Amino acid sequence: MRILAIADEPSGKLWGDMCREALKGVDLILSAGDLPSSYLSFLTCFTSAPVVYVHGNHDDHYAEKPPEGCLDADGKILMVKGVRILGLGGSCRYRPDCVNMYTEQEMAARIASLRRKLRAAGGFDILLTHAPIRGCGDEEHLSHRGFECFGPLLDTWHPAVMIHGHVHQSYSAFFQRQRDYHGIPVINASTAFEFDLPETSEKKAPTRRGLRIMEKAARFD
Repeated sequence: MRILAIADEPSGKLWGDMCREALKGVDLILSAGDLPSSYLSFLTCFTSAPVVYVHGNHDDHYAEKPPEGCLDADGKILMVKGVRILGLGGSCRYRPDCVNMYTEQEMAARIASLRRKLRAAGGFDILLTHAPIRGCGDEEHLSHRGFECFGPLLDTWHPAVMIHGHVHQSYSAFFQRQRDYHGIPVINASTAFEFDLPETSEKKAPTRRGLRIMEKAARFD
């Protein structure tokens, strides 16, 4: 399965005349947040691939104008094309008046509320978040700090891959697209990144066997 992960800033090659060509061969689009709803809706016009999203900390407008034709995975476990996707949007709370911000305790409570569904699903194949894991691709300032509770979640269920955004590619000349967390690939989807995930079917035990990451970022960056 070819997956396109996007986050934070629209890609010029995707939001324009080249969109249809750029999306050729893509089976699933995953948005890790902080993208205009009109951008996600635009993508659905040029591909049959499902577009699945979580909320970024700047996506309060989704409540009034959700992305049309897209699937909201935030706080849910979705089965899409045989792949189980767990979505946990939002960032660390650094302002008191934003809907899509959480304290560490609040995010841990969101995860705890999904335990029964996780057991019923036999885990998940993809963790789709906006914020990264604390200490794995985040920054020290609270506004771009990751969540510690994502670590135990990955350790418990061992999904195939984690996809996040929030720390933009443009923030640093030393941007790192890919990291490893205890053998699990962690991908920063900032702007756009394409990779292959093997075909899976609904099962009781998640697997990352056969995951192949493809260096396709140059097509979009």
